Amino acid sequence: MVKTLVSSKGQTTIPAKYRARWKSSQVVWEDMPDGSALVRPVPDILTLFGSASSAQLRNPDEKTKTRTSWATRSAKRKK
Repeated sequence: MVKTLVSSKGQTTIPAKYRARWKSSQVVWEDMPDGSALVRPVPDILTLFGSASSAQLRNPDEKTKTRTSWATRSAKRKK
């Protein structure tokens, strides 16, 4: 367990050992019923490409379409 401080602006630092293990630039905070919070890494979409190799040729715009789709979903959830 690692303890970090929360700044006056509500910010905290993710310890280096977790950043290195997760290899993600985003995290999700989940409010638990007991009042605690669960922090999980959001997989970097670019690391998922190539994880399932295929002989099928891919559309060169596939990554852009996926990024746009994820951004749109995130924006809708924030509303």
